[in-house]
Amino acid sequence: MAKSKSKSKKVKAAPPKAEADVETTASKDESKGPLDKSKPSPASTPAPNSFETINPPLSEGVLAAIRHYGFNSMTPVQAASIPLFLTNKDVCVQAVTGSGKTLAFLIPMVEMILRRTVLLTKNQVGGLVISPTRELARQTYDVAKELCKFASLPEPLLLVGGGGGHRPVTADLDSFAKKGSDIVIGTPGRIDDILTRYSDLHMNELECLILDEADVLLDMGFEVALTSILSKLPKMRRTGLFSATRSGTSAAGASAKSVKKLMARAGLRNPVMINVAIAAAGKDDSSNDREEEIAPQEQATPSSLTNYYVMSPLDEKLSRLVAFLRQHKDVKVIVFFLTCACVEYYGLVLKELLRSDTYYIETLHGKLNPKRREKSMERFRNGGGDEENEAKPRKAKGSILLCTDVAARGLDVPDIEWTIQFDAPTDPSQYIHRVGRSARAGKFGSSLIFLTPKEDSFIDFLKIRKVPIKEIGSNERCSPSATYIERSKEFQIEPKKKKDDEEPENTENKVEIPNVLVKIRSLILQDRDLLEKGTKAYTSYIRAYKEHQCAFIFRFASLDLGVLATSFSLLRLPKMPELRDKYDKLNFVSAGPEIDIHAIKFKDKIREKARQKRLAAELAAGGKNAKQIKAEQRKAKKAQKEKERRQDAIAKGRNPNKKRGRQAQMYDEWDELAKEERLHKKLRQGKITKEKYRELMYGDKAKDDVDDLLDSDIDC
Repeated sequence: MAKSKSKSKKVKAAPPKAEADVETTASKDESKGPLDKSKPSPASTPAPNSFETINPPLSEGVLAAIRHYGFNSMTPVQAASIPLFLTNKDVCVQAVTGSGKTLAFLIPMVEMILRRTVLLTKNQVGGLVISPTRELARQTYDVAKELCKFASLPEPLLLVGGGGGHRPVTADLDSFAKKGSDIVIGTPGRIDDILTRYSDLHMNELECLILDEADVLLDMGFEVALTSILSKLPKMRRTGLFSATRSGTSAAGASAKSVKKLMARAGLRNPVMINVAIAAAGKDDSSNDREEEIAPQEQATPSSLTNYYVMSPLDEKLSRLVAFLRQHKDVKVIVFFLTCACVEYYGLVLKELLRSDTYYIETLHGKLNPKRREKSMERFRNGGGDEENEAKPRKAKGSILLCTDVAARGLDVPDIEWTIQFDAPTDPSQYIHRVGRSARAGKFGSSLIFLTPKEDSFIDFLKIRKVPIKEIGSNERCSPSATYIERSKEFQIEPKKKKDDEEPENTENKVEIPNVLVKIRSLILQDRDLLEKGTKAYTSYIRAYKEHQCAFIFRFASLDLGVLATSFSLLRLPKMPELRDKYDKLNFVSAGPEIDIHAIKFKDKIREKARQKRLAAELAAGGKNAKQIKAEQRKAKKAQKEKERRQDAIAKGRNPNKKRGRQAQMYDEWDELAKEERLHKKLRQGKITKEKYRELMYGDKAKDDVDDLLDSDIDC
C-alpha cells in the first residue's frame, strides 16, 4: 500500500491580552480545573472565534456546557482541530502546554457520538481516550463528565490501574454493566488488561480514538500495550494524536520520531498535522544583560510565562527556597525535585520549617499509592480543603505541591502562580513541561529554577532551545542580593573569608536568609524517620544526577558530594560505591562522635518498638554487623563521657585539655557514688520526688530511659 501524504497546518497564537482583558474575555479551557463552576457569561453576539461559529455547528447540549462555564472563544488549537475532526479528518496536534487541547478532542468526540444515526447499545463504546498517567486520565475524565452531563450522555468510564489501593478491574466492569458508558478514558495498562481478559466492552462501533500526550505514551514504555489495544479496535474510526510542543532541535526531533512511529501504528489515514506556535509579547526592557532576544514565532514557552533562574551554592538552596515560600504565602506553588525519595524527605522537612506559616503542603510522586496520589491532587486543587466536606474549614491560604516529573505533563490545576524547579530535570525537554503547569490558557505565571554556579551553562542551553529566561530580581528574598547568614559553628565549617581588597558590604535594608540546615539537624536527632529519609534522598539524588542527559552541563565529577551531604543535613555519610575512597577527602563534617546514630528513635512508637526488636535480634545473633554496631555504641558512649568531662572542667574553672591524675579520678568517682547513694536514700524515704531525683541524677536524658532506670533502682 502506498504511503499517504499528510497535510500540515501551522497556527500562530496571538500574544496574551493585558491582565484586565484576560478577566473579561474568558478564552479558557480545562485550566479552570477541570470546568470551573463560575457564573455563566451573559448571552451576546457570537465573536468571530466563538464556538457558535464552528461549521458544522455544535449541538445545543455542548454549546450549553460551553456557555455555562464561560468559554466565550476558542483557543488557537481548538479553532484549528475541532472543525477538522468534525469533518472526518484524522489529526496530529502539537501545541504548547496549557493551550486547551483537552476540549479540542473531547468536544468532537461527544459530537460524533451525538450525531450517530443508530444509537450505541449499553455495552458499546463510542470514544476512547488513552492517557499516559492516572492523574492525566482522571483530569480528562472530570472534563468529559461535565460535557456528557449537558449533552445527556451516560457518565464516562474511568479505567486506571496502579496496584494496591485502587479498585479492582471487576468493580470497573460492574459499574460499566450497570450504567453503560459511551466514552472510556484510561491508562494503557488497565485498558489493555480489560480488553484482553474480558469481553464486556464492545469496541466494534468505536467512533473516535484519542492518544493524549502521544510522544510520552511511547517514551514511558507503553508500546506493547498500545499495539495490543490498537489490534482490538475497528479500522474505520477517527484518530487524534495530541502532544505538547518540545523545544530544541534534538528534543523536537525525538518527539517527532515518536509521534510518527505512533501514527504508523495507529493507522492514521491522511492526517492533518497541526502545530500551534506562540507569538511572544513585548520584551521587558529591564531584563539583565544575559537575556537575549528570541523571535516570537520560535519561542518555546507561552509569552504569558516569565522564566527566572537563581544561582545558589548547594548548601544554600534549601534556605533560599524556604525564604521564597515564606514571601509567597497566599499562592499556589509547585516545587519539582529530582527523585521520589527527595520529595518524601523535603515533604517532612518543609512541613516542619513552615509549620508556623499559612501553607498547606502536599507530596506527589510515582511510588505513592494511587489513592494517595489522587487525594494529594484533590487537596492541592482545593487549597488544602476537603471538597466532599464543605463543613471542614480550609486553614491554609497558600498551597505547595512537592513532586517529581509525574506532575510535569498534562496536569491542569487552576491558578498556579509559580512553578519552582529545586533540581534541574535529568531530561532537559522536561523543563518545558514543568514550567507549563503555570500560565495556562492565557493566564500569567512565573517559573524559577535553582542552579549551582557550576551548572550555569544550562541557561545558555535553554536560550538555544528558544526558552526566554532571566535572573530573578533583587526584590525576591531568594535572590543572590539577599544576605545569607553563614553556616553555624555546629557544622564546624569555617565562614567564608573576604578578600583583602574587598570593600565591606552595605548591610542597610538587606534581607537576611537564615540557615535552616542547623534546625533540620536538630529535627533529625528527634526523629529517625527524617534520618533515614534524608540518607535515602541523598543516595537517590547522586544516582539520578549521574543519569543526566546533559552530562556536559551537569557533570558528576563537578558535584561536591560533601557539600551535597551538608545540604541534606546528614549526620553521617552513607556507604555507597560512589563515595568509595573519598570519605576522608570530602568537604563534609559529620555530627560529633558522641552522637549514637543507633540511639535516635522514631517519633512513631509502633515503628520504634519494631526497630528495637530488630536491633536486639541483630545484636543477639552476633556477626560482623552486630560487632560494628556495638563498636559504634562504645565509641559514642566514650565520646559522650569525654564531652561531659570537658564541660565539667570548664564549669569548675579547670583546664579541659589537662588530664587529671589517677588518684584524683578515683576521688571523683567515689564522690559520684556517694552522691548517688545519698539521693537514692532520700528517694526511698520519700524526702524527694521521682521528678526531682531524675533532675538531680540524670539531667537531660530521655524520660522513657530514666523511668526504666528509676524502676530498676527502686526495685533494688
